[in-house]
Amino acid sequence: MPVYRFHAATLLLATLAPVPAASRMPAYETEPVLGATTLVQPALMSGPGFEVDPHVEIRGYMAHFTLDTPVGPLQAESVEILADRVAELPALEALAKLSQSDAFLGVASDSARHTARGIGQALRHPIATLKGIPAGVARYFGKRIGKIGRQAQSLSDRTAREFGSDGNPYPRADGPMTEARDIDREEAAANDPGGGKAWYERAGAEAGRELKRQVKYGQVRRELAERLGIDPYTSNPYLSERLDQLAWAGSGGHFAASAAIGSIGGAGGLAVAYSGRLNEIVWKLDPGQIRERNARVLNRHCRDALLMREFLRRGVFTPTLQTALVDALDALQPHAGGDALLELAMSAHSELEARYLVNSLELIVDRLGPRAHGGSLLIVGAGLAYDSNDGERLLPLPVDYLAWTDDVAEFIGRDEFRDPRKTVAITGTATPRSLRELTDRGWSIETGLRGSQGHLALAGADRSCRPGAGAAKSHC
Repeated sequence: MPVYRFHAATLLLATLAPVPAASRMPAYETEPVLGATTLVQPALMSGPGFEVDPHVEIRGYMAHFTLDTPVGPLQAESVEILADRVAELPALEALAKLSQSDAFLGVASDSARHTARGIGQALRHPIATLKGIPAGVARYFGKRIGKIGRQAQSLSDRTAREFGSDGNPYPRADGPMTEARDIDREEAAANDPGGGKAWYERAGAEAGRELKRQVKYGQVRRELAERLGIDPYTSNPYLSERLDQLAWAGSGGHFAASAAIGSIGGAGGLAVAYSGRLNEIVWKLDPGQIRERNARVLNRHCRDALLMREFLRRGVFTPTLQTALVDALDALQPHAGGDALLELAMSAHSELEARYLVNSLELIVDRLGPRAHGGSLLIVGAGLAYDSNDGERLLPLPVDYLAWTDDVAEFIGRDEFRDPRKTVAITGTATPRSLRELTDRGWSIETGLRGSQGHLALAGADRSCRPGAGAAKSHC
């Protein structure tokens, strides 16, 4: 996809022309419903086993897609997520075949076997039952964020106090070991009426067995994901369901789930289109090991130990997204702003918002290169900007469609953006009105920084090209 660059002088003539009163534009734009082909390449619209609804609602500057697939409808809350969902379809097909294979059904329990046979129907739910369309990433154009660090500490302390003062530290709750405890108690009473051991005296061995099985489950799940080239922490509900099912079967030791993929025709060693964007440690390390690794990296750029601990253990960042954010921060090598970034990250409410921050950092890395080293991360309201080591203020906007809304106008009008040397980098599309308003305010603009597969593609663009004299845009 071409990259377009704009400078303030290029639209000056257009702004000088008088506009008749009757044809003056409204104060702000509203977010539209668009044809999907205006935002994505045809390859992402349809293919074997899927089709995308041609009408796309723009909400919170992100495009919201609906895919029809053989297992049921899928929501994709951005162009990037759409590209990931399409890329995951071959893996989903391979896992569906594997869950129906004799190798799996031969070791599955009766309940698992029943689930495997009925999984197609179980996952075919009407679109109305899916989660409501979120508000995109509009929150990052807000006025401010809260101080999450102290709030998290207060919450942690309060939880600890409540737990410590509770007279029953082991309340009855349904769970994977509850039934076993009841059986232990009943067997003890039957076999030794005078002195059978209570369940909690046996719980240590039971917990150890359960822990080992869960560790094995996580390992099998990651091995499956690596073999398929997918994110082991994917938010695709259908794919996650099948990964869970096969990983639990494999954790019993009687079913080599990863090896069984090779028995499915054409599926062995499958790698989907976006696997190259994953750090391989998400396949090799368990979540605890990933936290330890990421903590070591964060220590280079952050000082607030509590905030780092809260970011690594709480919030909406999966191990994959957490690692991507930490890696991008390390690539920036900022002089300041690491703690402020974590405060902003802790305020994220969804995967979409977490991805926005990761993409913002990666956009800064790709756009500035070595000019980022020694610069500063800057929190502007609830958004993120960056000051390069040579004095450029960069505003990364990894959005699908930027309309000139009242929130955008207020955000762009903040005092932090009065610096004369400033650039806004937009991964997707911006309306003509947005481009004109930004250039009127002295911004240099780069748009279309996304490749045909929906992911950041600035690194492959010609950074040196600039619009010629009098040109409104340049194709790079």
